[in-house]
Amino acid sequence: MYEILDKWIGINPEHTLQKILHNTKVTFSDNMDAPLHRWFRFPAGFSAGLAELFLKLFSSSNSTVLDPFTGCGTTNVVAKTLGLPSIGIERHPLLAWIAKVKTRDYNLNELHTAIGNLLEKVKKELENLDELKLDIDTKPELLHKCYPRRVLCELYTVKECVESIDRDELRDLFMLALVCILRKVTGVDVGWPYVLPKNKKRTPQPVYDALKEQLLMMEKDLKQVNYDANARVDIYEADARDLSFMDGNSVDVAFTSPPYLNNYDYADRTRLELYFLGWASSWREITEKIRNKLIVSCSHQAKEMRLKEGLMPDNEINSEVRENLIRASEQLRAIKREKSGKKDYDIMIIAYFNDMLKTMREVYRVLRQGAYYGMVVGDSAPYGVYIPTDEYLAKIGRDVGFRDAKIFILRRRGSKWKYLVDKKIRHNVQLRESLILFKK
Repeated sequence: MYEILDKWIGINPEHTLQKILHNTKVTFSDNMDAPLHRWFRFPAGFSAGLAELFLKLFSSSNSTVLDPFTGCGTTNVVAKTLGLPSIGIERHPLLAWIAKVKTRDYNLNELHTAIGNLLEKVKKELENLDELKLDIDTKPELLHKCYPRRVLCELYTVKECVESIDRDELRDLFMLALVCILRKVTGVDVGWPYVLPKNKKRTPQPVYDALKEQLLMMEKDLKQVNYDANARVDIYEADARDLSFMDGNSVDVAFTSPPYLNNYDYADRTRLELYFLGWASSWREITEKIRNKLIVSCSHQAKEMRLKEGLMPDNEINSEVRENLIRASEQLRAIKREKSGKKDYDIMIIAYFNDMLKTMREVYRVLRQGAYYGMVVGDSAPYGVYIPTDEYLAKIGRDVGFRDAKIFILRRRGSKWKYLVDKKIRHNVQLRESLILFKK
């Protein structure tokens, strides 16, 4: 990708972006082997390579970078490697914590010693483990379904070892390593997006072996990545719909990938990790602490938040978009009444664009004049009703005040969801993932 970037570096950055995207396939799979980005493989991520390309094109040496939906910190990690100060906003507490851990500075000599000490202690504790002395019966039922008692005892023994570490940054890093192996040490299907304990999928790794492998990989990555210690990173567990704690005209460039309008429950997908850490112990707790505080992008949220049928688009939404959304909502409501699942897609799509309008107002306010805002987003077709999310957001952005909004199609998507388990056709709509380029 960057040979092409070097070739066109002197040309208008928007033109350069168009040229590179025309010649290069950009996907989240790029992150699977990338240092730091591969630590926690949350599937609702986006390409670190694309983030790097964007920042190289649209920032300068002293630019402050913002990601209003930072997730696991992809944009912030990239910004730090480029020597750029950055701000990350993330409402999901687990993802915000992961982003903080990934973007800290570590003393590598101290880290190497601490890893050796932890592994030695864990090995000794596991060799002398007495399952009867551990109180794991009160742990959430899902954990017992995913792990044999011995494995669950080993995981909590490691957790106790990690929690005994005095240094906050080391304790958090090692706890993240433990969280990262949770899906490697179970023999049931805990792949994304669903945890299916009844499905036996593979031979699990032993807990100690998986932990050692994860820690050594993380140490190797921290040695390999070229972090600039002077590039400050501030990760806030906050809501992108309200950035009132940030000054206006204080950000030079923004890049993000907000939730897609694809009925993906971002809170439920981290249930295994939340239960293990003790941050939640039930669907209700996850709903109250996380789900109801996120941008509405799944039908569960509409129900849990008690949003009513007939919800209308914000009056400040582009009039053409508003009319199209009302029409689509009415169509989805009619289809819903014929479906057994009765998913509230009709409410979800309205709430989503109302929420996104709020975030776009806030990002516009904090950006400096002339700054660029890149947004990677996918469209959707709930119940087969097509919602061109990128087109709608581009029009909303122009009405918010952005003087320009261009759409670059990154890839076609959605084919794997064409058929449900029972082989009934879900929809025949070809979906896509796009990059919207806004300019203030």
